[in-house]
Amino acid sequence: MVSLCLLLFWMGVIFYLSAQTSAVSSNTSGRVITFLLKHFYPSFDTLSRLKRAALIENYQFFVRKAAHVFLYAMLGVFSFFTAITYRSLKLKYRVAIAGAICVVYSALDEWHQTIVSGRSGEIRDVLIDSTGAATAILCLLLICVCIKPIYRRVRVIEE
Repeated sequence: MVSLCLLLFWMGVIFYLSAQTSAVSSNTSGRVITFLLKHFYPSFDTLSRLKRAALIENYQFFVRKAAHVFLYAMLGVFSFFTAITYRSLKLKYRVAIAGAICVVYSALDEWHQTIVSGRSGEIRDVLIDSTGAATAILCLLLICVCIKPIYRRVRVIEE
């Protein structure tokens, strides 16, 4: 139940961010980039306003796509933990359901952005989102598959 609540909450976070206009979204990513540059580019504050704006613009694409990967990796984590609670299904179906939730939500999210002022839906973003989700789901699956034999060995030793 907790995992389902986290999944729904995270979907709400993604929806909220996607509902922002392009100006608000650009401002948000610009603030993130400014924060990072101030910490990792020591002379950032000494640059002219024009050079700072150009530097921020250069990182916009990368930061925005990294945000897609992060948001959907987290969605993958929450969908994985929600799907694995349904023990009546085989593990491969639970993993497929977790992945499908992420891909479908990504496609719906990109469609939603087509009706938001200044935003557009991109197939490329669905692929980026799906890659982030799939990576998280596969990492968690690998962890589960590796831990299960270890857990069984420990249980046998304890008995």
